[in-house]
Amino acid sequence: MSVVVRFSVPGTHFSLAEPMRDVPGLRAEMDRVVPLGECVMPILWAFADGERAFDAFEKALDARSRIERVLELDQFEDRRLYRIEWTPKPGDVVAQLTETQAIVLSAGGTVDRWEFEVRFPDQRAVSSFQRRCEEHGIRFDVRSIGRLRPDAANDYGLTPDQRSTLVRAYESGFYRIPRAVTSTDLAAELGISDQSLSERLRRAHASLVRNTLR
Repeated sequence: MSVVVRFSVPGTHFSLAEPMRDVPGLRAEMDRVVPLGECVMPILWAFADGERAFDAFEKALDARSRIERVLELDQFEDRRLYRIEWTPKPGDVVAQLTETQAIVLSAGGTVDRWEFEVRFPDQRAVSSFQRRCEEHGIRFDVRSIGRLRPDAANDYGLTPDQRSTLVRAYESGFYRIPRAVTSTDLAAELGISDQSLSERLRRAHASLVRNTLR
């Protein structure tokens, strides 16, 4: 049975964190790490302040010998989407994940630290990953270990009511600045009181933080 592990590593153990040293404050999120031959090709969102920061990041990526290709897929004011073809160093955490046939569900971080959520084929693969990290001097902090539940994919700990309320709040413009709808109007649309809406949103936000950022 597969095992889902959430853990963090210092940026020194992840090759893609190295170019981030040239851009203070830059943050990145990677949707998936996919082994392809000898390379790893992640789709990466980079978040920074201003075009100069992104230019500096791209220049730093091009300067790394293990990064074969950088392709910008899309850009917005505060973020850019890249596809990066690269080969991890033997002592990189991704190299150990690849050797144990793990699948990276999500990853994100800064130059200092990266958070990973990973699915291993079984407990033996988890033990193998831990052993390989010890052999390469990779320090990692485990946040949680659990079995994959078929009914929990992408729920982030949210109840159905919390999920539907968040989606409706987002679609109606509740999170825009300025807001396109008031809490009173949103609560009336959902058939609940203003206080109930506030409590539901607070619990939903707490669940999202607990299950994605911690």
